[in-house]
Amino acid sequence: MNTESLPDYLTIPGKTIPSFHCRVGKNHNDRQPQRANIYGYPVPSVQAPTSTSVMALDYFASDQTWGNILAHGDFDYIVIGSGFTALAFIQKALDLDPCAKILCLERGGFWLPSHFQNLPIPFKMVLGGPSETFPWTLSRKTFETKELKFCHGSCPFFGGRSTFWSAWSPRPSLDLMRDFPESMKETASHEQFWKEAKELLNVTPAAQINDGVFGSLQTAIDCILERSVCKIPTADYAESAPLAVGRRSPTSRLRFNKFSVPGPLLGILERQRQLAKTNQGAPLEIMVECAATSMAKGDDDDFVRVIETSKGTLSWTGNKTRIILCAGAIPNATMLLNSFESCRDTVGKRLTGHFVTHISARCPVKNIKGWKKEDTLAMAAAYVAGRDPKSGLQYHVSVTALNSPNPKDDAEDAARECPDYAAAATLDQLVGSEDYVVFVCSALGEFSEKNPQNHVTLNKGTDPTCNVTLQYTLTDEDYACWDVMDTATYDTIKAMAGGGGDDDEEHESSSIEWWDETSHGWSKTKPAVDTIRIPGVVHESSTCFMGPKEIGGSVDELYRPHGIENVHVTGAALFPTAGSWNPTMTMCGYAQDLASKLHGLKVRSDCEASG
Repeated sequence: MNTESLPDYLTIPGKTIPSFHCRVGKNHNDRQPQRANIYGYPVPSVQAPTSTSVMALDYFASDQTWGNILAHGDFDYIVIGSGFTALAFIQKALDLDPCAKILCLERGGFWLPSHFQNLPIPFKMVLGGPSETFPWTLSRKTFETKELKFCHGSCPFFGGRSTFWSAWSPRPSLDLMRDFPESMKETASHEQFWKEAKELLNVTPAAQINDGVFGSLQTAIDCILERSVCKIPTADYAESAPLAVGRRSPTSRLRFNKFSVPGPLLGILERQRQLAKTNQGAPLEIMVECAATSMAKGDDDDFVRVIETSKGTLSWTGNKTRIILCAGAIPNATMLLNSFESCRDTVGKRLTGHFVTHISARCPVKNIKGWKKEDTLAMAAAYVAGRDPKSGLQYHVSVTALNSPNPKDDAEDAARECPDYAAAATLDQLVGSEDYVVFVCSALGEFSEKNPQNHVTLNKGTDPTCNVTLQYTLTDEDYACWDVMDTATYDTIKAMAGGGGDDDEEHESSSIEWWDETSHGWSKTKPAVDTIRIPGVVHESSTCFMGPKEIGGSVDELYRPHGIENVHVTGAALFPTAGSWNPTMTMCGYAQDLASKLHGLKVRSDCEASG
């Protein structure tokens, strides 16, 4: 196909091969945007390019293309956000129909090309801090609750939080989806639902990584926990940690490579570009540094045909365009609250998420049944899940175990391969622990969905991207679940260290030492509660949960806000309860399901129109 036949709001660069493939005698200047200024002739080129401007030439919509989009763009889907659920929706939609016309809007620019742990170790400093923004006003009540203090924010760049996440990707059983509507449970009851989500994220059990770091220690820890989980009173099961670290190619040797969105999403863009050249698909258009602020539906129907953005107003006249909200639980709620008065009856009235505990310990290598110390760094990752027997609120313990014979030499590999960098063993913990296995446990518990004090509400702010107030508080049930979770975390460490309850094992457990943040050293005494509980809510959920309006639900079974025909919500905003499981894989599964359902509707509509 001659790409000149594409409409001017769907564009691809004229040449998509690196400049070093150019040869003498060939015209190789067609990638230069300014023909009168090539290679510094006759004047110097731009001297202060940004990362976004460098990427824009080949990957993102140009100002000219954007102008054409505003003037007369015609899309099947407009995706707001560029994180996990955006990738999942776009991937599935284009797999089903490569000719679907999709526009993706990202409020930030391009920053990291991959997960920060895949980059050189100095990039560890970019975790949190200036890379995290808080698009809300935090309530004073939350700020003054010492165990909570704040909610972790957004990463306002291409790929979103995917460049920083821990990669834990457990699969919840249907009984853990407490109060989920039957339609969501039925969707998740099909094996294909999980298969496609796992394939998207390259989820691999830690026992299968086997890369020279994960190996024999992993086998030993898995065996211990499989035998001992029954001795942890509130635990339901333990498994080898499911981590999104694999590689797609079936012929390549697996290595530890943390999954993030930028590479795969740009890979889809490149695939669509090639399909467009042969008239077998449509280009994917991505516009960065463009914040969507609100939507408006027609006066005489329930179709949205207007999106206000920081770079102008997107509008269209037909009914085919669907808007997919992929910006996160709180930004999605903010968008709906600013756009539709009808949504204010339910959106943001329920807010859940996870509270966090970190406990570190060590035991002599000889305590680890079935494992002998090796000459190189050895790591293991495991997942233990359970519930508070009184309330039914869930918790899980993410276990990282490691032995470092040479802590300073192992520092880079340890930083690169630890499943959760925010809960990783520090150099201070590893130096002097050469003959120990160090355990770092990050435990997550769910907030009760029954707490009306937790909410997202509009305030009088003038910026529609952040004019909401966010509040988290703790109920008695939350505190009780937190206590159960902490006890289970200690029990998990004791089980791994040989102290599972038998007399001889009790002797082994007495050799456990606990890391004490106050003294910044190892101690035989368990640390104080205030030193293991971590401020900062994570995995915010439930702001637009699926269900009938009569029970407070915000969206219907087609993921639409009630009364809105062509807006669809993705992510943990849909979950009526948070569970304790890391939500990313489940979120992606439902985003893929949304793409499948919308494709089915389109096929049926086309069939009816044709005959």
